[in-house]
Amino acid sequence: MPGTAALLSRLLALPDISALSEPTTSQESQRPVLPIHFRRDGISLRLFTTIATLGTPRDVTLEEIRIEFFFPMDEPTALAFTNWVK
Repeated sequence: MPGTAALLSRLLALPDISALSEPTTSQESQRPVLPIHFRRDGISLRLFTTIATLGTPRDVTLEEIRIEFFFPMDEPTALAFTNWVK
């Protein structure tokens, strides 16, 4: 995982990137999912993700396919995505 650590170091060195050690509220720590929070130019998006794996142990081609889905965590995020599609 040295490549991942190097990428994280480069990303955290960018300007306007806050530290990953920001404290979470007690409400956030009780959720069954880990939210992803993006902020840029006054836009704030809160998402959570699921990853689907296809296939069976006997099918190597399908076993390697992963599909990641992002879902809005709140109404403002859902509204932002709805407005982008229009």
